[in-house]
Amino acid sequence: MDERKQFGKLKLLAPFAVTRQYAKKQTILFQGEIPRSVLLLRSGIVKVYGITADGDQRTVTLLTAGDIFPMSWVFGKSPICIYYFEAATDCTVLAVSREDYERTVAQQPSLKDQIFENYMSHYIAATMHVYALEHSYAQDKLIYILQYLVTRFAEKTSGNKIKIGLRLSHQDIAEMVGITRETAAVELHKLKLRGVIDYQRFTYSVDVAKLFRSERGDEFNEIHLENNDSTKKG
Repeated sequence: MDERKQFGKLKLLAPFAVTRQYAKKQTILFQGEIPRSVLLLRSGIVKVYGITADGDQRTVTLLTAGDIFPMSWVFGKSPICIYYFEAATDCTVLAVSREDYERTVAQQPSLKDQIFENYMSHYIAATMHVYALEHSYAQDKLIYILQYLVTRFAEKTSGNKIKIGLRLSHQDIAEMVGITRETAAVELHKLKLRGVIDYQRFTYSVDVAKLFRSERGDEFNEIHLENNDSTKKG
């Protein structure tokens, strides 16, 4: 993923911003916190998650360069953060006052267009994530969450496979679909034996033809959330 390209028109907000660095695993915002700035992700990956009544962590979404957060507060839908925001990798974040953000967006149509496109991608991704959660069987959940990950984070590699441009443990994937780490490990291994995926050291490569044209269906075969030719499924 080209983070500079993804950040794009958000550079128009840079003159009004304070740059902050967050180390991997560091919490950026807490659930229930009142934000003081609009945050722009310059580089890195941010995990957005909640905690269930049983104390289990559930991943809501992943943010990449060019994303703005916390979304509910930025759009005036909530006075507080409704989720936790944690640096999944080392991150660079720009903090801009709400006044500077709103003024610049109003003055720069190209910036507004990019923000709209980003949030439309997040909306589509959210529906894909929900679709994965709605399935009863663990392997179905994993097939659809892998389709989501390929669609959002694909990186072209040599050969016929696509690399998911994130380092993901079995626990990370399990948290996305509400299953145990052990179940995720077993079912992912089954997919590996079938040649749908391969993985080592938290890096996954996917045979897109097998993943999107499995017996589970190909509902998301033509969805492209990123402007990246490597995400196109032929």
